[in-house]
Amino acid sequence: MPTSLLAALPYMPALQPVDALSLHHLKYVLDDLVGPGELCQEQNFPGSLSACRLMGGGVMLMAELPRGTVVRHEWQHVAQLESDDVLASIVLEGSGRVEQNGVALQFGSGDVFYRKARIPSTVRNDSACRFLLLRFSFGRFHGAHTSRFQHFVPTMARRDSALRQAVWHYAQQVLPSLPQLAGQSADTAYHAEQAFVSMLSAAYAESQQAPAQPVLPDRDDARWSSIVATFDALLCEPDLTVAQVARTVGISPRLLHRLFARRGLRYGSYLLERRLARAHADLGDPRHARLAVADIAYRTGFNNASHFSRAFRRRYGVSPSALRQTGDS
Repeated sequence: MPTSLLAALPYMPALQPVDALSLHHLKYVLDDLVGPGELCQEQNFPGSLSACRLMGGGVMLMAELPRGTVVRHEWQHVAQLESDDVLASIVLEGSGRVEQNGVALQFGSGDVFYRKARIPSTVRNDSACRFLLLRFSFGRFHGAHTSRFQHFVPTMARRDSALRQAVWHYAQQVLPSLPQLAGQSADTAYHAEQAFVSMLSAAYAESQQAPAQPVLPDRDDARWSSIVATFDALLCEPDLTVAQVARTVGISPRLLHRLFARRGLRYGSYLLERRLARAHADLGDPRHARLAVADIAYRTGFNNASHFSRAFRRRYGVSPSALRQTGDS
């Protein structure tokens, strides 16, 4: 995270106050140190921030935010990020709710929750909150065991866990005393930081063996299945618009676009891919051997045979006619 603001910060454990003179400036600081997003508040009070760099790479923040603060990271924000980082938050005071990837977690004082920086998320404060937040790379979080955790799940550390209690004790008792200890030994801060990251990683790994965290009723999967079924049923229509698909599924065009974005897809590109895949299958199907290539193009929603042929060649590296002649399906 080589940003200008981060480069000016001291290394752990020396948390340096970062002036947040207004809501706009607070957003700038959070964008720079945590990730781009939207910031809303019920009160016109930006809160306070302290931050430092982690010696092993990353950043740590102490944030106090008023009740009603909402921090939201949408796809258009996280798409700008290049690094694959984990956000680990220790709730020192307050309560609220965090949502990511269909998982909703209610947090309170003492809780530890984890998110992925490159996946959209929302954090809402039900009361004034004080957080200790660490951001570091996915590789550092899991170390040699990264391959076992490739499918990251937003979660909360088990509340009955001794590991969670150790993380809480570190944040409340050890961290405040580190500046004095670090002054006595140059290696102390580095090893203390490593121990903290390891405890956070262990608490996350433990949470994956626990019963699943509560998930809000989420109809995204059912809606997406309906969208796919609608495409299959109406693919022959050349003017298959967003409005038409949304109306058939029973959702708004805006929500339909959002469902595509959550899967990293765009409506137009996905529609073209479905049309080409159907045409590819039909060209290799003996039942359609008597159909001309142009007829297959029209059956799959292309209203221009030349456009179909060009798009097909770009996608599969061979023309529709050549594919049919070789029988390569």
